[in-house]
Amino acid sequence: MKISPARDAQLWLSAFEATASRGAALFLVGIRDLKQVNDLHGRDVGNAVIAEIGQKIAQFASAAQGAILAARLPGREFLLITERMNAPDAEQLARKLVAKLGEPVLQGNGDLHISPRIGIALATAGQTGASLLSAASAALASAYSHKGRKYRFAESHEAIDKVKHTRLDKELRNALANSEIGIFFQPQFEVATGRLVGAEALARWHHPELGEIGADELFSAADRCDLREELSYAIQRQAVSHALDWPNMVQPLRLSINLGAEELADDHAERLLTILDESGFPCERLTVELTEESIVRDFDLAMAQLQMLRSKNVSVAIDDFGTGYSSLAYLKSLPVDYLKIDKGMIAEISGNPRDLIVLRAIIALGKALDLKIIAEGVEKNSELEILRAEGCDFFQGFLQSKPLSASEFAKFIAKQS
Repeated sequence: MKISPARDAQLWLSAFEATASRGAALFLVGIRDLKQVNDLHGRDVGNAVIAEIGQKIAQFASAAQGAILAARLPGREFLLITERMNAPDAEQLARKLVAKLGEPVLQGNGDLHISPRIGIALATAGQTGASLLSAASAALASAYSHKGRKYRFAESHEAIDKVKHTRLDKELRNALANSEIGIFFQPQFEVATGRLVGAEALARWHHPELGEIGADELFSAADRCDLREELSYAIQRQAVSHALDWPNMVQPLRLSINLGAEELADDHAERLLTILDESGFPCERLTVELTEESIVRDFDLAMAQLQMLRSKNVSVAIDDFGTGYSSLAYLKSLPVDYLKIDKGMIAEISGNPRDLIVLRAIIALGKALDLKIIAEGVEKNSELEILRAEGCDFFQGFLQSKPLSASEFAKFIAKQS
C-alpha cells in the first residue's frame, strides 16, 4: 500500500456514512518531536524523517488486516483507516504501529529517535467522516499531553476505560490478598513432531462483573497502585507451584513466565531463584520471557540479571521479536536461548510474501546465533506447514490448543503421555 495524498482521505471521509456499517476505525498518527528534529538538524532532515515515517506506515498498512487507506495529512500527521475493527483489535494494532514507528530513523551519520502518538476513533452508527476525524484529533491531542501510553481512544472509549480502571484499582489489592488472580497455561509444541514441550503461564482474573481481565490490564492496574512487585511474585509462585504438579513425561515439560522492564530490578533474579529453590522446581526447566523494549530500557541492568539467571541454567527468550527494537548489537550480546516470533507476524505468512520473507529472515538469524525459534498465535494448518518448512522449532496457538486452566492443562498433559 502506498501513502495517498490528503485529498484521498478527504474523499473517503466525505463518503464515510455509506461505509459506517463496516466497523471502520480511524488512526491519526502524529510525530511529537518533529519540531526538535527541525531545530537541531534542519528542515531537510525533518522532511526526510517525515518521508521515512510515511514509508513505514505504508509498509505497516500493507500487512495490517482490514487496512484500506493510508494518507499523509498537512503538517506532521498521517491517517490510517481500517474496516471491521473492534476496540481490542484497534488497541493491538496501535501498539504494533507505535513499536514500528519507534524504531530508529537512519539519517546522516547516526540514528534519530522519534516519538509517535496515535489518536483512535471507532465509528458509530450515523457518524459523519468529519466528526470521526474530529474525535481522532481530540484523542491525539490527549496522547500528546499524557505521559505513558502513546495512543488514546476518542472520549467515549476513554470514559469507559476510566471507569473500568478505577474499579480495578480499588479491588486489585483484595484480589491479591484473596488469591483471586489465577493462572492459565498456553501449551507449546514441537513443530516437527507436534509433541507437547511446555507451556507459557498467563495471568487471569475472572472478575465477577467486569469479566476476564488479562495480564496487560492487570499489570497496568498494578502499576497505578504500586502493586507490580506483589502481582509479579504472586503469579510466579503460583505458576511454579502448578508446574510442580504436572504429570510426569518422558521429557519433562518446560515452564515459561513473562518478565517486564519493571521486573528487572536489582534483586529480581535473586528473588526468582529463591522461589525456585524453596519450591524445588528445577531451574533448567524454567524460561523467562522478556520483550526487546524491556531489555533496551536499561541494558546493563538487564544483562546482569539475565546472566545471574543463566548461571543457574534458567533459559531466556526474547518475546514478540520483530515488533520492537530488534537491535542485532543487543541480540548478539545478550545471554539468550529463544526468539519468540510475534503472532502478528504469523497471521499473514500464508498469503503475504513480504511476511514470509521477514519470517524466513528471523529464523535464519536465530539459527545463525544458535537460538531456538518459537512462533506464537498459530491458528491454521497452512501456517504450521510453512513454519515446518522454514525450520521453526516450536509453536503455540489455537490450532493445537487455547490457553487452559491449571486443572485443564494437567488433564491435557495426561492425554499426551
